[in-house]
Amino acid sequence: MHATAGRILYETLKAHGVTCLFGMEDPIHVFHAVDRAATKVITVRDEKHGAIMAHGCAQATGRPGVCASTSGPGATNLITGLLEALQSSVPVIALVQDHPLKLKGRHAGSALDHAAALTPFVKAVIRIDYPERTAELVRSAFRIATTGRPGPVALICPSDVMATETDGEPYADPAYAHFPAIRSRADAASVARAAELLAKAERPLIVAGGGSVASGAFAEIAELAERFAAPVATTMTGKGAIADNHPLSAGVLGTTTGGLYGRGKVSNTLLTEADVVLVLGSRTGQICYSNWTLPRPETKLIHLDVDPVEVGRNFRTDVPMVGDVRDTLRDLLAHCRAAGLERADRGNGGRMAGLKEEWAREIAPVATSDRQPMRPERVFAEIGRVSDASTLIVTDASYVTGWAMSQLDTTAAGRFILSPRGTAGIGWSLPAAMGAKLADPARSVICVSGDGGFGYVMNELETAARYGVKVLMVVFNNSTLGFQRHWEELLMGSYVECDFMEVDYSEVARALKCSGESVTDPADLAAALARGLACPGPYVINAVIDPEAAAPIMGFDKPIPADATH
Repeated sequence: MHATAGRILYETLKAHGVTCLFGMEDPIHVFHAVDRAATKVITVRDEKHGAIMAHGCAQATGRPGVCASTSGPGATNLITGLLEALQSSVPVIALVQDHPLKLKGRHAGSALDHAAALTPFVKAVIRIDYPERTAELVRSAFRIATTGRPGPVALICPSDVMATETDGEPYADPAYAHFPAIRSRADAASVARAAELLAKAERPLIVAGGGSVASGAFAEIAELAERFAAPVATTMTGKGAIADNHPLSAGVLGTTTGGLYGRGKVSNTLLTEADVVLVLGSRTGQICYSNWTLPRPETKLIHLDVDPVEVGRNFRTDVPMVGDVRDTLRDLLAHCRAAGLERADRGNGGRMAGLKEEWAREIAPVATSDRQPMRPERVFAEIGRVSDASTLIVTDASYVTGWAMSQLDTTAAGRFILSPRGTAGIGWSLPAAMGAKLADPARSVICVSGDGGFGYVMNELETAARYGVKVLMVVFNNSTLGFQRHWEELLMGSYVECDFMEVDYSEVARALKCSGESVTDPADLAAALARGLACPGPYVINAVIDPEAAAPIMGFDKPIPADATH
């Protein structure tokens, strides 16, 4: 093909299956080359939100999402979104407009060393300084983004290079158009050792992390759990690795779900009692492993991850395994079948069933409460009733994550819930939900956020209205920064400035050309949710909740040590 480098760049994106381009209209020569019949151009109100939309798009489709920005402050606005993608192992390609090469070092307007600014927040920065290499370098970006531990890549695009006519071949290597690409497998010796440990275990437990969901290891996890009668707990990003109604599903573990009214008490108890734990695709972070107090030091640990840096990072590991979760579990299952290795239930099932019943009794009064202001557990109970296995729930960080992870169920394994667990920044859910919906229009999408997080992103409601993005947004409005307020009260005995004025965010939605309503009575929730799901465009429910209600975070019902961290 003979065309501008900008056109060749776009055609290479198109060849990789890119159907949405999120951002401001720079690099300009790329945007002006877009085939609007094949690719949606989504102009956002903030480049950060464009990066988050690309993240949501990637998780909804299994293909890298693409965002774009102008130079200087536009590029720095991307950073928060790219950092979340990096920490969450999600492939995003960021196109960054750069100044003409001839202006380098002359203090041109909005000048910035983009490579230096973005390098800490991406897997790689690639400069396109030679027009004839454009297609090749775009393919490199996709290869880096989708292999190993996936993550974002920045493509720096000088405007004079993008305007230059050149020859190029804008084809895609199909292996790198989706993720995970080029799956690796753990070695046979580690597979055999893992099988032996599981077969001899008295109280085995499987912990499925986000890598399990990204790998699509759903059938393999269920089969392995059933073969060894091993309950399956998940991290927050691993939720969906096994259906919540599966008899061996133990729910989400960790401090965010392990407190009052939290289902995490089930999985945390099983992790405490386990003698062998198989960790699948998890970074073993602070929150889900209870400040690294679980599993116990005497527990035998098998850790499988695609990234060798993560294996054994935080715990002594008896069997380290490096490989893709799905394909390595296939090898493990084949080995077990050939060797006749399996394990009968020795009471684990009954133990877990009893723990689940205790949790159900504990949460019932608040999940069915008719009090006003509303209990958040009641709101989530109603959201659960209108959701099914095809619904995608997108949660913000902070309190809504704890409530959602503890209460929402799925009747089938799969990616049905998205949450920003890489850096846990609030103000993520709405743009992520929009990106997911634009990439997969047939899927029902419900977005949940606190009013604090919603304040970061409500300008994108106009974007949702402009493009007719059918997303149901439920704002949990307690007129305060709930987590921060309660944290300060527990740690310091009081809080400083966490409260907001009372705002009806459905009125904000209507001002920004969306539909919506406010709900104060839990008896009205079901009808409001039904109206929101039936609306042909974006819909905002302003759900007024009790400002004293806390998420099921461990320790939030008692004083916190002075040296505690979030």
